[in-house]
This record gives sequence, C-alpha cells and structure tokens, in this order.
Amino acid sequence: MEWSQPSESLRLAVVRVDDRVVIRVAGELDVSSASVLARTLDRAREACDLVALDLSRVTFCGAAGVDLLLDAHHQAASAGGGLTVTRAHSAVLRPLEMCGGAAAARLVHGVRTAPLAPHEHRRRCLLLSEALSVALRITGAPMGNAQLLDPAVGALRIIAQHGFEQPFLRFFETVDDRETACGVAAQDHKPVFVDEVAHSPVLLGTPALDVIQDADVGAVASVPILSRAGALIGVVSVHYPGAVVWRDDRRQALEGLARASCLI
Repeated sequence: MEWSQPSESLRLAVVRVDDRVVIRVAGELDVSSASVLARTLDRAREACDLVALDLSRVTFCGAAGVDLLLDAHHQAASAGGGLTVTRAHSAVLRPLEMCGGAAAARLVHGVRTAPLAPHEHRRRCLLLSEALSVALRITGAPMGNAQLLDPAVGALRIIAQHGFEQPFLRFFETVDDRETACGVAAQDHKPVFVDEVAHSPVLLGTPALDVIQDADVGAVASVPILSRAGALIGVVSVHYPGAVVWRDDRRQALEGLARASCLI
C-alpha cells in the first residue's frame, strides 16, 4: 500500500479490497485537509459504490471533518451505495458521537467481539507491564511500551510505556496493520528486530515512520506475548534513539522473556 505525500497535514492511501475501495487516512482532519479527503472520496465513489474509511491514524477531527463524514455517508446512501468507517481513532469517535447521533452510529462499524472480562483484562495488563519492565532492564533500552490485544476492536492498545510523549502515544493509540514492528510481530506471532528504522521495509514510506523518528527512535524490537495455547495476548517493544545491531544475546534474552511470559 502506497501512501501519498503529506498534503494539508493529511496523508492518504487508497486500495481496492474485494468489492470496495478502502481509504486509509493519517494526520489531522480540519478545515483545510477535509477538502483533500472530500476529493478522494468523490473519486472513490466514481470507481465503486462501496467505500470504507480507516481513520485509526487521524489524531484530530474538527467540525469540518465531522460534517464531511456525515454528509458523505448521507450522499452515498442516497445514491444507493455505502460509506462506512471500519476503524477510527478516539479523536474521531468522540466528535462524531457528540454531533452525529444515529447517523454516526450507522457510519461507524461496531465492535468485533466481546471485550475481556475485567479480571482477565487486569491480569493481562499486569503480565504485559511486568514483561515491559524486564525487557527494558535486560536490554538497557531507554524507551519501550506494552500493548494489549483488545478484542473489542481487534487491535493492539498501549497499556504501559516508558520514555514516550503524547504525539507518539496518540498516533499509536491502536495498531492493527503491518506498518509497524509491533503490528508485524502481532500478526506473525514472531519477534521483529529492526536495526535502523529509517531503512526498514516495514516502515519506509508510511506515516508511522515520521512519528517514530520524531520520537527520536532509531531502532526497535517487538516480541509477541502468547498464551499457553498460542493465542496473542499482546506485544512488548523496546526502542533505542539510534541505530543498533541486535546482538544474539539481546535477541535471545527478549525471546526468552516472551517464552517465560507464556507460562505465567
């Protein structure tokens, strides 16, 4: 999937998936950038009756963005087509729910599965938080985060972190793609070691790379934490400010941590 160059603080990626066009959006949806998305929506509707929006990387949505989404949804329905939001950042969901009412509910798809029971959620968060503490200690990395697989949205959510500020945490509120080391580790159930993020084929050309570099991250390792049955619980990642060579001892230590966590 190829992302556009930044335009009015927005980046877009358009792909045909089965019977619909999927538009991925990253950045801020305000007065100026809403027009960019509007033109892309018009072209997508000309090519296909069904259009889906992935807004999980939209970290701001103003009134112009809300109006655009609701109007586009109404226009698509009136023309006999369909426009849905398959994934949305909380920065989009909150204003939509406040302003859109029933129309917003029809626009945004619901949860995928039932959420975790409260006691199981606490247990998994504790497990991942402890695993992050150990990972930071054994690698000496100054930054890291732990992400829980949230079945309610089918995505990873950060539940513990060290060394990051809000722009990074806001952008990576949820992860459910293969454009990050943690996303690949989650989907493949295998550790991912990136020596230099600037040249990583996983990140190259994606909005995620800009945010990661702005957070002064030069290298990352992500290890999946699985249950005894092999189901994904979450991902623990550690980050360095510069490029590194992931030595065998550090790789083995992180992989051993993941295996040990499975037994808890």
